[in-house]
Amino acid sequence: MNAMSRHLGLRVLGSALVAIVCLGGSWVQAQSSGETIKIVVPYPAGGGSDVVARILAEKLKTLLARPVIVENKPGAGGRVGTEYAKGLPPDGSSMLVVNPALFVVNPVVYPKLGYDPDRDFQPLSQITVYNFVLSVPANSPAKDFKELLKWLKDHPKEANFGSPAAGSLPHFFGLMVSRYAGVELVHVPYNGSAPLVTALIGGQIPVGIDTYEAHAPHHPEKLRILATAGTTRKHPEIPTFLEMGFPEIQGVGWNGLVVPAKTPREVVDRLSKAVMEAIRSPDVASRIRELGVDPTGTTPEEFARIIEEDRKRWVPVIQASGFKPE
Repeated sequence: MNAMSRHLGLRVLGSALVAIVCLGGSWVQAQSSGETIKIVVPYPAGGGSDVVARILAEKLKTLLARPVIVENKPGAGGRVGTEYAKGLPPDGSSMLVVNPALFVVNPVVYPKLGYDPDRDFQPLSQITVYNFVLSVPANSPAKDFKELLKWLKDHPKEANFGSPAAGSLPHFFGLMVSRYAGVELVHVPYNGSAPLVTALIGGQIPVGIDTYEAHAPHHPEKLRILATAGTTRKHPEIPTFLEMGFPEIQGVGWNGLVVPAKTPREVVDRLSKAVMEAIRSPDVASRIRELGVDPTGTTPEEFARIIEEDRKRWVPVIQASGFKPE
């Protein structure tokens, strides 16, 4: 083989090696972009947050062209899963489902909380909202909210309200009603929505406050919803506190997604855009509405504003209550 042939052979071999290296790099990049994304739900499987997360994960698989799974990390009212999620890599491979209890209530009532919502996470998108309602037993003498206020003032020893848990947002919403409607209400906590509904239907408690989805299936035959939070009616025959002249009695619950702090901005934007597209798609939105909640979908900046506005709304009520977890 002459020198020219050897030189040509080396050039061909070199080009082949470069092609192999480039191909290998593309292959690694493709594998990396196909890594599984997990949505961490800090509550048990089967609950409202979990169901919404699974509906969303199914749609995101298609939009992101990546496997998307739901990982349940329940415990301590959501604190275990939230602490777990803050330590995950900030590379777009994980999202955490959060709500006002985790990002608004807990920082006020737990002095040694194991996470900081602002330091440990970045907002991604609000995904759903749900309304709170005030209900009475079906045979209650109060046919509307103003009649209820009169009845409560006339029967101060019976002026109690139930919520699904101490320290829950319905608990503090009840205190908000008490504060701005000018009636003294004593809180009675129950161990979940089902026991509260049972007590309300049975007349063991004169007022129950919970989510619309928890009470709506029983209205009006077994209990009567007298008022809902929010700015628009959930039911054509049930007024809002706002339209009855109580603008201060406001506040809705929500679910949202956050990612670990230091996740690159371009990754946050890409995930947020996909989440908004998924949650607003007709098939996903329809399935979510069937759960009794409303799909939203926001930018990271919009979600950050929602969190801050909720802190301004709820923190004074929480602090005034003097509530301390056991």
